[in-house]
Amino acid sequence: MNLTFFATLNAVIKGGSFAKAAADMHLSPSAVSLQMKRLEEHFGQLLFDRSAANVRPTPFAYQVMDVVDGALQGLEALRRKPTTLIAGDVRIGLIESMQALLLADAMRHLQQRHPALALNPLRDSSRALLRALKEGTIDMAVVALPSEARDRRLDWMPLLQEELVLLAPPGSVETSVSALLQSHPFIRFDKGSNLNKAVAGYLSRARLAPRAGFELQSSQAVVAMVSAGLGVSIQWRPDRRLTVGYPLREVSLGKLAPSLYITIVSRKPDRDSHVLNAVRDAFQHAVAIELLRRG
Repeated sequence: MNLTFFATLNAVIKGGSFAKAAADMHLSPSAVSLQMKRLEEHFGQLLFDRSAANVRPTPFAYQVMDVVDGALQGLEALRRKPTTLIAGDVRIGLIESMQALLLADAMRHLQQRHPALALNPLRDSSRALLRALKEGTIDMAVVALPSEARDRRLDWMPLLQEELVLLAPPGSVETSVSALLQSHPFIRFDKGSNLNKAVAGYLSRARLAPRAGFELQSSQAVVAMVSAGLGVSIQWRPDRRLTVGYPLREVSLGKLAPSLYITIVSRKPDRDSHVLNAVRDAFQHAVAIELLRRG
């Protein structure tokens, strides 16, 4: 029997309803109902009187909690107990640009501090990574959002705020954003991405219509194309190590410049996980190194 079912039972008894327990446990009401049904099948007795408008715990439900409550508290105390060994495998999703910008420094920090902890990274869009996190196929994600609005069912830790700029070929002579957008093909990054949504919002507010161009799925490929004189693009400032090989101009978008918020996200029940906290610390360390690079 899954021990979390007993924690859910406790939440129903204390909250007085399946809906309140669902909110406290970050579950759907149907998931709470299913867990309670599984417990009743396990014991062969009813845990709730469902004849009234609100479910009422049976005396047997209180007997169950009297038996397991101490055990649950003891297990939680053991989980929170500090330990010198941080070990395990963490499945973490990152958007492409953050794999290049932060992942290497974060993994090196973990290897030095917690050699028994391994990161298993994968790349996808912010939207896909948040969906995978909610579905439980990954443990954490590093994503980009066009605003600070967040899903309250997840746990968010800000890493960076990146202001977008216009990237132009090094030999371009136009000085204004409008002139650059009209004189060069516009290179978009992934129409389904949050970055593209932020760019589209900026172009609408600034009443700018860029010249037709093309779309790429790699931000590093966008930098290479701009550097080669094949167009202009609106991105966050690229990694300085990348622009050594691909020189380009960065032009401010002014007061209307949008920002993207880079955040590391996990599920709320994992907020106190020693393993995930070690990963969060590693990415904060990587951000500190990146900010030093920028001067």
